[in-house]
Amino acid sequence: MWSVAHLTNSNRWFRLVPAAVLTAVVVALGACGENKDPSALPGKKLAREYGCMACHSVDGSVGVGPAWKGLFESEVTLEGGRVVTVDRPYLVRSIKDPAADVPQGTLVPMPLNRVPDADVQLIVDYIVSLK
Repeated sequence: MWSVAHLTNSNRWFRLVPAAVLTAVVVALGACGENKDPSALPGKKLAREYGCMACHSVDGSVGVGPAWKGLFESEVTLEGGRVVTVDRPYLVRSIKDPAADVPQGTLVPMPLNRVPDADVQLIVDYIVSLK
């Protein structure tokens, strides 16, 4: 029967494998998602379930709706020229009442939805985590 001790003592190359494998795993896990905050994961799942990802990107790429990456605490110019800082109340209002504060240049309006308040908060947590 082979043991780890036997393998490490008899094969020098095997000593390098654990470090290389561990490095590859750490790199792969870091690249698995944009979100490092585990508390935001429920919001990520809900955003997919409610169809938010059909219009909003999380990697900063251009979509139908504003990209979520880097959105929190950024400045947004609204229709009419008013500039606002994207904070939690703005995000909640934008989800619950999409016509309240429409970003300038919006070509396709966000549809009304019936996302429960608890789910809205989780989705906002997710958006906040996308820095």
